Amino acid sequence: MMDCKRALQLIHRYIDGELDAAQKEELEKHIESCESCRKEYQLEKNIIESLKNTPPLELPEDFNKKIHEKLVNQKNILEKKKERLKKTLTVAVIAASFILMTVFVVNIFKFDKSSRIESSAPLNNIKMTQSADLSKKEGINNEGNMFSITGQRGLPAGTSRKITKNATVSLEVEDVNVCYDKVFKLVKEAKGFIESSDETVFTDDTKRINLVLKVREDKFESVISQIKEFGKVTALRIDSKDVTDQYYDLKARLKNLEIEEQKLQDIMNKAPTVKEMLEVESEINRIRSEIESMKEQLKVWENLTSLGTINLSIKEVSRIEKSSTLGSFREIGREAKQAFVNNVNFLMFFIKKLIIILVIILPYIVLVLIGYKVYIYIKKRR
Repeated sequence: MMDCKRALQLIHRYIDGELDAAQKEELEKHIESCESCRKEYQLEKNIIESLKNTPPLELPEDFNKKIHEKLVNQKNILEKKKERLKKTLTVAVIAASFILMTVFVVNIFKFDKSSRIESSAPLNNIKMTQSADLSKKEGINNEGNMFSITGQRGLPAGTSRKITKNATVSLEVEDVNVCYDKVFKLVKEAKGFIESSDETVFTDDTKRINLVLKVREDKFESVISQIKEFGKVTALRIDSKDVTDQYYDLKARLKNLEIEEQKLQDIMNKAPTVKEMLEVESEINRIRSEIESMKEQLKVWENLTSLGTINLSIKEVSRIEKSSTLGSFREIGREAKQAFVNNVNFLMFFIKKLIIILVIILPYIVLVLIGYKVYIYIKKRR
């Protein structure tokens, strides 16, 4: 037996003639037996018949025109919003790109500058052992200072600045022996001397001579200028270091220690017991050791500042023969090998710089990608 709830659900389908024979028969029996469902059936039937008999309303004459105008206006509003958003995003992207490029260029400049400072080193293997030991002991800053000194500010009257001067020069010449004789004569005329020298002979019978020259401080620049005229300069580095403050500070400390030593000597002479005498003597020995170390240090500085050091490398360049000989094949092989080594070195240098640049710009690339993804997302949402 059909219940009222089910009957109410099937009434509209019954009116439309959508029920099968069994459902139709069962619903008709229920409607005959149930007054509530019968009233609901009559109500829905009357409503449907009324709607069928109601004539359709006519649309206003300008209905299509008004709808079209509203749609066009709505489209224009959306296009204007889209255009404003597009302009805003374009300006934002340009501004962000400008900021990122500015930061990138500044970082590259700083990095390149710091790299040049950190990578600056002597241009050959000649090292100044004495100067290196000095810097290690006293913690002297190794940054080079320019030779020009505009005044003697901060120094007592009668004192002079203590400046060490060092240079590294590499020359290419056709005859290394002739150049060596010129250098020897020049150094002798400048009241200097050759501290050390070594000679290397290569397989192509060319030579290279490495020299460490000591010249008077006032002749330093003049000697370098004349050496540059002896051949083709392939490398030149000049450094100076002002050790005036360290020198006079150490000299003052030395004087104080000498005074302290004299006072301890007087105390030891008046010591009442052997124990006190031994204790004072131990302290005197310690102070004397410091005094000797300071004197040696001052002596080193005086030597370094009174004489400039020039590390000179003279390399002989083989003459190019006009006639073709079997030896030219050896030259071709040597030059090809050197070209290969140069290309490999350049490739390694390029890869290193490329990796460094990629590491620097990687954060900016990530930001640009994120901004692009956001832009695409907003565009799809519209």
